[in-house]
Amino acid sequence: MGTFFYNIIVYPLELIIEALFVLFYKAFRNYGLSIAAISVLVSLLSLPMYHIAEKIQQKERRQRQAMEGGVRRIRETFKGDERFMLLTTYYRQHGYHPLYALRSSVSLAIQVPFFIAAYHFLSNLPQLQGERFLFIYDLGKPDGLLRLGGLSINFLPVLMTLINVVAGVVYSKGFPIREKLQLYGMAGLFLILLYGSPAGLVYYWTLNNLFSLVKNIFYKLKRPLPVLYALCCISVVGLAVALLKFNSELAIRFKWVIFFGCIAVIGLPALLKSCSWLYRNSLGGFTEHGKSVSFLFISSILLIWALTGLYIPSSLIYSSPIEFSFLGDVVNPLEFVYNTALIMFGLWVVWPLLLFSMGSRQMKAVFAVVFSLLAVASVLNIFVFDGNYGNINRTLKFDVPYRLKPDWVLTVFPVAVSIAYGVVMVLILKAGRWKLPGNATFILFVATLALSLNYVVRIQTAFDRHSDNVAELGGINATSIEPVFSMSREGTNVVVLFLDRAISSFLPVIMEQFPELHEAYSGFVYYPNSVSFGETTLLCSPPLMGGYEYTPDEMNKRADQTLVDKHNEATLVLPRLFSNAGYQVNVFDPPYPNYKWAYDFSAFKPYPEIRVNALKGRYTLKYKVENLGSANSDLEYESKLIKRRLPVFSLLKIAFPICREIIYFGGNYFQVNLVSPGISGFLDSYATLNYLPRLTRIETNNTNNYIFMVNDATHDLAFLQAPEYIPATIVTDTYTPLDTSYNEESQIHYHANAASIKKIGEWLVFLKQSGVYDNTRIIIVSDHGRNITTPAFKDLGDQGRTYSSYNSLLLVKDFNGTGPLMVDNTFLTIADTPLLALDGLSISGLSLFIVGSST
Repeated sequence: MGTFFYNIIVYPLELIIEALFVLFYKAFRNYGLSIAAISVLVSLLSLPMYHIAEKIQQKERRQRQAMEGGVRRIRETFKGDERFMLLTTYYRQHGYHPLYALRSSVSLAIQVPFFIAAYHFLSNLPQLQGERFLFIYDLGKPDGLLRLGGLSINFLPVLMTLINVVAGVVYSKGFPIREKLQLYGMAGLFLILLYGSPAGLVYYWTLNNLFSLVKNIFYKLKRPLPVLYALCCISVVGLAVALLKFNSELAIRFKWVIFFGCIAVIGLPALLKSCSWLYRNSLGGFTEHGKSVSFLFISSILLIWALTGLYIPSSLIYSSPIEFSFLGDVVNPLEFVYNTALIMFGLWVVWPLLLFSMGSRQMKAVFAVVFSLLAVASVLNIFVFDGNYGNINRTLKFDVPYRLKPDWVLTVFPVAVSIAYGVVMVLILKAGRWKLPGNATFILFVATLALSLNYVVRIQTAFDRHSDNVAELGGINATSIEPVFSMSREGTNVVVLFLDRAISSFLPVIMEQFPELHEAYSGFVYYPNSVSFGETTLLCSPPLMGGYEYTPDEMNKRADQTLVDKHNEATLVLPRLFSNAGYQVNVFDPPYPNYKWAYDFSAFKPYPEIRVNALKGRYTLKYKVENLGSANSDLEYESKLIKRRLPVFSLLKIAFPICREIIYFGGNYFQVNLVSPGISGFLDSYATLNYLPRLTRIETNNTNNYIFMVNDATHDLAFLQAPEYIPATIVTDTYTPLDTSYNEESQIHYHANAASIKKIGEWLVFLKQSGVYDNTRIIIVSDHGRNITTPAFKDLGDQGRTYSSYNSLLLVKDFNGTGPLMVDNTFLTIADTPLLALDGLSISGLSLFIVGSST
């Protein structure tokens, strides 16, 4: 229940605080200045609410003062039930209820969620550990600035309390003693609560109290607004100059944000006058129809909530429900939808509704119109101006983020259409059709809700089916390491090891860094000129598994068949051929089985002689216990990351296309990076490679074996502990032999590739020691490369990164292969894999693969 209310009320504020903190740290590169900036900006953003709260409190205060004499006389004259009845009558005559006394605590009620949000964010911020700012030695620990003998005293909490008391004295001048005691009591309570807190948090709250003191002084001025406006202009312009000075290399898009922010603050009086003129000439009549105003406002905020909290997350997860299932502490992927729905409900319903309820009639009308514009613009940006940004992984990172930069059409049209709608709506309201915008918005809300619920039902159905498949295959996690496939000393063994997205031209660098691998890979031939038929597994896996009849062009010629049927057919080609030839066949983690993310092996059910199973993720916990000392190490990293990013992703989808690149923020979504390196995803596949010797049963018989295994260790990346590239909970060395011209993405790909090649090398040594190496043909192949800087194409710039996407890894060791690792520059494609696997074997059906072959 606590999490429920936290996500609705507090987390939206924490989301805003975190985004501002990341923005200012990006600009200042200084945590102390970033904390100061968010303190000032959050205080300014919350000022309207405090202003409204102050008016409510003043109204309650004046009303109570007007009744004070009568209440005192009744209390002095009467007792018991008679006093109660007379007081009740007296209050009713003056339109007052005793519960109205709570209105004097409105500003405090507003302050508490902001305090909790800041407390939770700054007190749990590992980045502050060891960071010094001015006289504060460590922002991540209590300051301990004062020392009396051997006693250490935290100075900042005391300073914060003194400022709070002074602010209370200024604010409560002439107030009843009860309100003064309330203010001083709160100052003391904050001292107790924050005394042992990290200095960064107390520093933030001290600045907040300083701002409150300045605000209270302003309230005592005769004309506070002009002075406040002047100070805001000075502050904003000064902040902009500081941002540009501290970070002269700030991206142009951020400079534009700073520029327009300054223009918005400086031009605020003109904007308010324009709004006032627009209101008088267009919305005056609408204001008087309170029900229509409320209906338009409520239907608008509900529509935005349904879009961001339900439709966007559910449509995203429905695209691949299995990918979001059994992820860390999340079992059912609908938990991600539920979590996002709560946060968005707070952001778009609870807080706007609070402001709306506190506003005047005029303000309510303006709120209704503004949120209606936001709602319709959101619908247009999602369904009309959605953009084509390529694939997105489950941690919400785009494969081609450069597409987020819009062309001129997506820059101008969405804004122009939204402005046009705003003009039309104002004309409709001016014409007295007050119910029409509200009805239209409500219809859109109902439609969005229906679409979202449809996705929710489909996700649940897919999850139920997936759960059944998982249970049928023995669950997600293995409790022990038992052999899952056999290799024979006397028979023939063929192994195809499919490494998803392995980088071909990293192999020579890895071999040079680890010379001992040359002995492990003896007998192998490396084909550096191997290419794929695309950049994605969905396009490339069919030809890799089935040959040239399953290239994209050949598959498209069979338009009478569905893609899923052709994909399943390709998946079964080699297993069926080997099985029909009497081989014992094992298939592990076939890619996109039945066009699902994983675990749907229904295409194999007509062939019970073919054994199929999933190894990905089964040995993760076992590996953590044996090698990292804890089964919980990093277990919830991905699920936490998705829960944090999904609400901001929803905001990205409803934003104008020109804003999306900024919101994406290089894949961090304006959020502080989690300290954990996020190795669980990598371990899901790496653990399988690590346990390959224990998963292999060596038999002395004449059985022939075919093993097809897909592994994603080269796809699900993580920085590892260099120079051995071993998974670690905390990585202290990320060295690679690549020079500085390779960016972080290239470096992390090298880590994953080096770790995978090393672990496969250990398995190859095991096969040699077990006497099954010579009678085994091994093909190590990737479906495609990656658009990163690689050694083969590093001098070709952007074009080189494109080439890298199509350069697939191909290593082949034939029966009785010996000698050092050889390089063969023959041009091959991944569709040659079946030919290489079947070459020279007495297996019928080989003619299937000769059609269209390049060899």
